[in-house]
Amino acid sequence: MPATLVLEKEMRVLAFSSLNYANGFFQAFQNSLNGNISRFNNDLLYNFVVMSFEKYFVALLACYDWIATNHMPIGLYKEALPFEPELTESMKNTAILVGKFEAICSLDGFGSRTPTINELQQMEAGVSEIKALVKRRLAEI
Repeated sequence: MPATLVLEKEMRVLAFSSLNYANGFFQAFQNSLNGNISRFNNDLLYNFVVMSFEKYFVALLACYDWIATNHMPIGLYKEALPFEPELTESMKNTAILVGKFEAICSLDGFGSRTPTINELQQMEAGVSEIKALVKRRLAEI
């Protein structure tokens, strides 16, 4: 990876705006998950995680001058693999975990189910790792 990534203005804007959206969703998720009282149920918290995961990967791919073509967590992870050398097995496992609660794109799918607090806490740890990677990449722009 070069010390400085050079992007066209539009991709730079996409990368930073996606990071800002991801941070907003993730902060709302963390505040509610780690607070003593939450006004959000686990379904809404899960939606915050999904949105933050997706936006972090959109930002990461934009760093490489690439527009994400996937929206499913494991698809985003696999799409970023050829570009990003620091994707880890634990990030892959996070993608799998985040994606296992919805099967809305499959005619044979189960629809959706609600993650437990423990599963949401596992997602928080994994998405935090992804967030740190994305922030490092954006610092190189």
